[in-house]
Amino acid sequence: MRRRGFALIVIAAACGGGGGTPTVDAPGGDDAGTTPPAGLHVFDPEILHDVVITVAAGDLDALDTDTTSRVPCTISYDGETVAMAGIKKKGQTSQRPLSGKPGFSIKLNEFVSGQKLDGLKKLLLDNAVQDPSFLTGHIGYEVYRRAGMPAPRTAHAVVTFNGAVKGIYVVEEATTTQFLEAAYGDGNGSGNLYEGPWDFRQGAAAMELKDEVEEMRSRADLEALTTIVLDEPDATFATALAGRMNVDEFITNYAVEVVAAHWDSYAYAAWNYYFYDLPTDGRFVILAHGVNWPYWVSDLDPFDLYVYPWGPETPPGQLCERIRGVPALDAAFHAEVARVADVAWDTAVLDARIAQVTQTLHSRTVDDPAFTDDLAGFDAHVGDASAFVADRKAYLRQLLGL
Repeated sequence: MRRRGFALIVIAAACGGGGGTPTVDAPGGDDAGTTPPAGLHVFDPEILHDVVITVAAGDLDALDTDTTSRVPCTISYDGETVAMAGIKKKGQTSQRPLSGKPGFSIKLNEFVSGQKLDGLKKLLLDNAVQDPSFLTGHIGYEVYRRAGMPAPRTAHAVVTFNGAVKGIYVVEEATTTQFLEAAYGDGNGSGNLYEGPWDFRQGAAAMELKDEVEEMRSRADLEALTTIVLDEPDATFATALAGRMNVDEFITNYAVEVVAAHWDSYAYAAWNYYFYDLPTDGRFVILAHGVNWPYWVSDLDPFDLYVYPWGPETPPGQLCERIRGVPALDAAFHAEVARVADVAWDTAVLDARIAQVTQTLHSRTVDDPAFTDDLAGFDAHVGDASAFVADRKAYLRQLLGL
């Protein structure tokens, strides 16, 4: 098995008790005087990582029942240990009890200011209970990147929680101020970050705004955008929207969702996305996250917004509807679907990522049913992922005349 030492600053709190003075390991790296990007090791796709989490017995009930607050934990990632990190369960439809296979969100600096792991402030451990192939996000985010959109990095790990192997997980990059700064170069990721599920018809007050109370943030930006989406006439909609939303990026995001058949997304269900008000631009951008539920229907029509994978009780994203109702924006969307299908849905690249995951997951064995069952599930479904990559391309070529 290939292993590589951590190349970035890793701050680990003193072991035992609450806190202590952090110690800082000097940066490493192949070239003296250089600092690789944060997470270079954590998201190395060629390693089946080891993640070991320990939570005190007295905190287990709170961790299992309260999904809004974090409790202290110690996390070891490929042998690099950080104590006094903060952990909570993650997921909505994918949420599971601690006795099963829960997903976790780990904030390294929750209790110790400045604490990081491989330069990262936060990690997401996706239990992949809805995706036995462990591939939906791994290949889906690659399509976003190839289309020119920022997207989370992913890797795979075996997670052990309080001595019990929980199985294979997808390690996903969190959408933090750190991620936003790297993606947009806006200085400190200080803009308003709103998280779905939500849609405009619910009103701006209903959407979750990160750090709203702690930092006394205003929702005036989302209120202005909501007014445009709900009330602006078609004749002036494109111009008004362009003043509050990066329309090109939104249309690209929309095109990726329908090309990749991301049914658990904004376009189809107004789920699993962020709106970020970019301070340097004064307009919103949309960011995908939580791509972890496959909908491998190769002949899904990318121009039919009303296929209702969830059922008619879950309407599609309202902003997508408005865009389709304005001829100039609809034409831009059609053109972007063709570009994404032609350029970003690259079967050779996606097949290579699938092959790499296959090699990584089989790079070692873990003598535990949780691991062997997950690996068997992967082996049973990896062919479905490969077939979808090829069949989707063939369908789109025929549909779009590529």
